[in-house]
This record gives sequence, structure tokens and C-alpha cells, in this order.
Amino acid sequence: MTVKQDIEDLKQTIHLHDHLYYVKNSPSVSDQEYDALLRRLRELETSHPEYVTPDSPTQRVGGKVDERFKAVVHPVPMLSLDNTYNVDEVRAFHQRVLKGLPGVPEDSIEYVVELKFDGLAVALTYENGLLVRGATRGDGLQGEDITANLRTLRSIPLKIDTETFNRIEVRGEVFMPKKEFERINAEREAEGEVPFANPRNAAAGALRLLDPAVTAQRKLGIFIYAVGFLDNNPCKTHFELQKKLEALRFPINRYNRLCENFESALALIEEFRDKRKELDYEVDGLVIQLNSLAHRKQLGETSKFPRWAVAYKYEAEQAVTEVIDIVCQVGRTGSITPVAELRPVLISGSTVSRATLHNEDEIKRKDIRVGDRVVIEKAGEIIPKVVRVIEQSGERGQPFKMPAICPECQASVHRPEGEVVWRCVNSSCPAQLKERLKHFSSRKAMDIDHFGPAVIEQLVDSGRVKNFSDLYTLKTDEVASLERMADKSAKNLISAIEKSKHAGFSRLLHALGIRHVGQRTAILLARKFRSMKKLQEVDFNELEKIDEIGPVIAESLKAFLDQDSNRKEIEQLQEQGILMEEQGNAPESGGSLQGRQFVLTGTLARFTREEAKEKIQSLGGRVTSTISKKTDYLVAGDSAGSKLDKARQLGIPVLDEEALQKLIESPSAGSG
Repeated sequence: MTVKQDIEDLKQTIHLHDHLYYVKNSPSVSDQEYDALLRRLRELETSHPEYVTPDSPTQRVGGKVDERFKAVVHPVPMLSLDNTYNVDEVRAFHQRVLKGLPGVPEDSIEYVVELKFDGLAVALTYENGLLVRGATRGDGLQGEDITANLRTLRSIPLKIDTETFNRIEVRGEVFMPKKEFERINAEREAEGEVPFANPRNAAAGALRLLDPAVTAQRKLGIFIYAVGFLDNNPCKTHFELQKKLEALRFPINRYNRLCENFESALALIEEFRDKRKELDYEVDGLVIQLNSLAHRKQLGETSKFPRWAVAYKYEAEQAVTEVIDIVCQVGRTGSITPVAELRPVLISGSTVSRATLHNEDEIKRKDIRVGDRVVIEKAGEIIPKVVRVIEQSGERGQPFKMPAICPECQASVHRPEGEVVWRCVNSSCPAQLKERLKHFSSRKAMDIDHFGPAVIEQLVDSGRVKNFSDLYTLKTDEVASLERMADKSAKNLISAIEKSKHAGFSRLLHALGIRHVGQRTAILLARKFRSMKKLQEVDFNELEKIDEIGPVIAESLKAFLDQDSNRKEIEQLQEQGILMEEQGNAPESGGSLQGRQFVLTGTLARFTREEAKEKIQSLGGRVTSTISKKTDYLVAGDSAGSKLDKARQLGIPVLDEEALQKLIESPSAGSG
């Protein structure tokens, strides 16, 4: 037998043992025997590097990934599920299914019921049998490339048989087992670190670590539950397709049930109500979905949810505890939020000691006071909230009153008419500044890497940074002197700050944190006025007339730009070299695509979606994410999904890339 064949045999044997251990939970060899196989493979590959392949078990943990995860556009959107919270809502879903399948006998409709895992959704793409990409769900349209980290999960096959599917994307949920979650939190507490709030957050954090070797130590699991796309599908049902995936050694949850009718599916809600608590992973509900793939296609999807599936979520677990204190936190816009400090209590697998009380009106409505015994729950099993005060005998504490001054800077506070939130009026408030700096440096704003909360905290507390422009006067040695900062880290941060000077006018507008001016509005304003100077000269009436702006945004924007301190800060930023003009060609007035609405779907080859979007917008067109009767064109690339079907149903013109190019280049484009 040749060395190459030895290596191939060892790889297949180890893959099989990985599947038996991590998926089937039935190991057939001891740890020592497994380690010996892996050690032998590593020795052979070291001696014969020409035979090392990406699917080798030795290649699961590689070097460090990029400091920034690359964006991945999902060829088929990863839709959310419509949630239900009681049996009547599930029955209503079934009635909608029947209505959407006229002529289909009710007794022929099958459902598949699966556990709804509380983890992180991911998509795995295989080409020619090899795992080539793993991505997070993100916003459903675009996620992050975390291939290197997902390869460390030994329950994920690195290679599959190509006889069944040559190109396929499968979707699953990555989770952290409860025991692993407890182990990691115990370690974090012993080291003085803040414990993770819940297994879901811990799993998400582990997958977004920059070092795959650390991810590998977290012992994450995954269950595959769906297919995004595949080159050919011999299956007529979801359950049959899952069996095919299981045969390819994908980890399929053993509790998946095929139900011959709706009532059988409904009965599983009660069966798993308590059984789910015995499992070693978090389950917050069930997914009830049609089995027939033809029926699924017939029902289709809305812009957010598939019509052929629904999630039943179990009621949140509740606990009783005591309100020890009510404190106030100051946010980026000066909003003052009351928070209940609670006597620590275990709920939904984690210890809760704080819960937001939202605002003054909410506290008054529930009449929450210090010393009260209260019922708390986790909204969506994640965010703790106070449900109600328990009626109690004896004298209660005094009703809560919002502070008359800011708890951080002692400036006066104000509650604007018509709002429920109190705000600190001091724009130099340190607490506000810290939050504003986090926003200013965020990815969709000025995109300053390496500028984390710990660095912000030290720079603000020391008085070195009092506004945005101060960032651009920082020196490397100053940053290096901060706690937990080394020379290399300091140089990286200074380099990132310098790079941000060229982020662009629209990003700067968004970064300034003007109320009601989000990313979309900032882009509209930047494209319309092209420079900060011109924007500052515009009056309220002109702003208000702009499509998508209106009086609320216009008033907020003018108030910000007219304030002396803000004008001075903008001047300081300009003096530091921050770009305050929009780059590229100005959108044509009454451009060839003026007033036309586009939706992009699938994978484009000639240019990225962002490039296509910018070109359309430069000609006066608008790009949205959802298909509607207002949509003028759907631009469909490879692997276009449900949006293509919906466009055809609505009679919306569908363009390929060549047609889009012609439309863009045509002087009379969009005039028809």
C-alpha cells in the first residue's frame, strides 16, 4: 500500500470516528486509540506534505483568520420564522396553510416537527464535496465568513460524497452544551472575568474569535436543519432530504419527528415542554413545518417569513427575587435608563442580577420600588425583565423618582414633550461621550478597528479624549501607556484612526450620532448635498421636502448643525483632515433611473451588490431589500431564490446583469 493510500485510509477512519463520537454519541475507540490514529496521520503528512488536503482532520485548526471577517452574501436569504406563543396561534397557522393549498386534502398534509435550538444560525457551502465556506446568518441577506472557526467543529464533515450533491449549502444551528457553558463560566469567574449571559451568547462569541484554536477549545456542537440551495434534489419531502443529509454524516437532531397530520404535530408541544429541559443544549421551542417540498414552493414566503413553517416558543421561565436598588444608566444620546439591581437568581440556565426597567412611565405603571419582591423572566430567554410586583404585606419603599441631575456628570436632565425618556442636556457628559465614541468608531460609521470599550473608558476617564476630534491628535506612545496596550496594539489603533479620515462624508454623517439620522439617511444626505459645507447652508424647508427626510429628521439635523459646539467640532475634524465631501460622481438630477425602485438578489459576477447599488443610486434609482408592487425591477444573479418567484408572480420585470448594464448605460433608461 502506498503512503498516499495510507493517508487517505487514515483520513476516512478518523472522519468516521469523529461522526460516531460527535454526532452519534457512540464512540467505537478509546481516546488513546483515536489520538494514535491522528498522530500517525500527522506524522505521514509531515513527511509527505504533498499529500496534505483541506479535508484532512489535521487541518481543522489553522492559523489566525483575518482581523476582520469578510462579508458573505447569502445566495438564498436566510429567513426568520414567524413566532407563535399559544396553541390557538399554531392552529391559525394550520388554517392559513389549508387556505394556501386549495384542493389539497387535509389528511394528506404532513408536518415535520423539530426542536428550536437557542444558538447561532450558520450556512455551510460544499463544492465538489469539500467544505469551502461557513458563514453566520447576519441580517439574513449578508453574514460573516467564519469558515476557519467552523472547521474546528468536529461534528461538521469537511468532505462529503459528491454522488448525491455536487454543490450544496446546508444550514444549521451552532450551540454550546450546557455543561461546557458552566465550565467556561466557572473558569471566567475564577479569573475575574465577567461570565457569559447564556449559552447562546457564549457560542456566538466563540465563533467570532480571531483564533480558531481557541474556538476549538470551546467544544461547540451543531445540528443541521435545512438546505439553502443544492444543484439537484431527488427528494420530494423535507424529511427524506434530511435522511440524505444524515447519510452524508451531517449531524441531524434525533428528535426530529414526521407527523402524518396536524394534530400529531400539535401533541408534540406538550411532549417536549418538560423533556427539553433534560437535554444538554438550550431549546426554546419547536419548529412546525410542511414536509412536502412542492407544498412549500406553492405557499412561498413573505419578505421575512416562510408561509410553510412556524415556530412555537415556550413561555419564558420565571423566577421570584428582590429589587435591591434602582440605578440609572446614561446612553449615547443622553437617554437615562433605570435599571433594577436584583438579588441574584438562577433563571433559564444563567444567574440574573440586573434587569432594565425601560423608563419612568414603565416603573410607575408596574409600581416597582426598592425592596419589592418581583417576578422576572427572560424575554426570548435572553433579556431579563421585571414582569410584575408580588403583592406583599408590610410597609413598602418610597416610589421611585427619576434623578433631577445626570448621575454621571451632575448636569440638568430634561424630558422632551411627547417622549417617555429623560435625557442629560450636557453634550460633554462622559457617559454619553463613551457611548458616542463606540458608535463613532463602529463598522458602519468611521470603522476604527482596535478601538474597544476598555480603551475608550481610559481615554475618557483620563480627560484625554473629550470629543471626536481629540482621537485624531492621539500619539502612539500615549496609547501604548494605557492598561493592557502594547506597542503593536497602539500602532494598530493609530493606523486605524488615520485610515478612518478617508471613510467618506456619508459615514461621517452617520458617525456624528445625530438623532434620527441613521445610515440610510446619511447616505441620502451625502448624495444630495455632496459636502458638509453645503449641508450646513441648507434651510429647514429645503430639508423637509427631500424624499424620505420629513420634518422630524429635518428639525433634528438643523438643531444639531446650528449648535455652536457642534459647528466647532466639525471644524476641528476638518482641520484634522477628515474627508467632508462625497467622493465619486454626483447623482444626476433627474437621472436615467430617477424614481425607479430596484431589488437585488442572487450572486452577481460583474460587480458586487454594493457596486450595483451605488451605480443605480448615482443615476437616481433606489435599491430596497424587499419585493413589493412598488418594485420596478428585480436584478437576479446566480442562485436567485424566493424573490425571483415573487417578482414573476407580481409581473415585475427581471433583469440579468447584462440587461442591468444596458439599462445603466442607456440615456433613456427607466423612462418607460
